Amino acid sequence: MEITPSPEWEELREALLREGGTTLLLGATDSGKSTLARWLVGSMIAAGTAVALVDADVGQSALCLPGTVGMALFRAPHDVAEYRCGEFSFLGSANAARIIPALTGATGRLAARARHEATAVIIDTTGLIDGIPGVALKVGKIRETRPDRVVAIQREGECEPILSRLGSTQVYRLLPSPHVTRRSPEARARRRRMRLAAYFARAPLTEALVHAEDAEFFRLGRRIELPQGPPPGGAVIGLNRGEVTLALGIVTEADGESVAFSSHLLSPREVNGVVFGDITLTDAVD
Repeated sequence: MEITPSPEWEELREALLREGGTTLLLGATDSGKSTLARWLVGSMIAAGTAVALVDADVGQSALCLPGTVGMALFRAPHDVAEYRCGEFSFLGSANAARIIPALTGATGRLAARARHEATAVIIDTTGLIDGIPGVALKVGKIRETRPDRVVAIQREGECEPILSRLGSTQVYRLLPSPHVTRRSPEARARRRRMRLAAYFARAPLTEALVHAEDAEFFRLGRRIELPQGPPPGGAVIGLNRGEVTLALGIVTEADGESVAFSSHLLSPREVNGVVFGDITLTDAVD
């Protein structure tokens, strides 16, 4: 879809080209954050400026997979055409309210990495902005990422409870783009299932084991003992080396001493962390 930018979008792009720095996008679900992020990336590459994108929308990531925070560096038009993640961390849930500390921490870590790769960094965020969880999540992300500017895409001032806490940070207030596609909760859940199915179908899966003594185990951001008993059907896990997720896997069995899984990973010996959560291949969490 070809996007016709508004004058406000072009003004924002010129600021990024001129000043660089980190830009965080803020707005409710279906406000057009991902549309704006993609347009900014493409237009900055067309102007000859490399840009890094951190996609922290765990529910509807345009760059990576459900339940993940991902980062990509764009240097050339073919990078924009591929539009895929270079590094990511699986957090275990597409429900941002369940993983606020892990989500803010992963966003901050990848934003710091991105600043080493490009002079201009864009951070896309979830649509959770309402109430105590929404304000806590967004203020936490802003504190962790230290953006030079925040772009609030809002219809009727819904971002103001967050913006009022920003102090001297530069704020751009924009109306949602007419190009925004509204999705029902069912459509969003279906999109997550399709992205996960496509990920696991891209190559043959192999079976492997990780033993309890060889790795740490986490669920929704907290350290746990290795679970026992049959997992939910199609339970998805993150296979980590440190904080970086090497691959996703599908649990087949866990007995307290080891976890068996199927994945694309060729070297399971690299895994020293396994992230459990609430995502399955039949994921329906909004």
